[in-house]
Amino acid sequence: MVNSLEPEFNDRVTFLVANLTTQEGRIFAEMNDSGRVTLLFFNPDGSRIHKLTGVQDAEFLRKVFTRVFKLEG
Repeated sequence: MVNSLEPEFNDRVTFLVANLTTQEGRIFAEMNDSGRVTLLFFNPDGSRIHKLTGVQDAEFLRKVFTRVFKLEG
């Protein structure tokens, strides 16, 4: 679902994917207490501002992106 939203938000949000099959990806996941199907949201300074686990539909994710990154209002 996130991939379907990337074109809509890619001018305002940077999307990065941690490959959990690599040591670097596993370390990143461990450091953020995360696993598969987890979205982590960070400020530009690298501080984590939100975590979402589980598969979500595109409309819900659109609302979360807009709220977390304060894209409207």
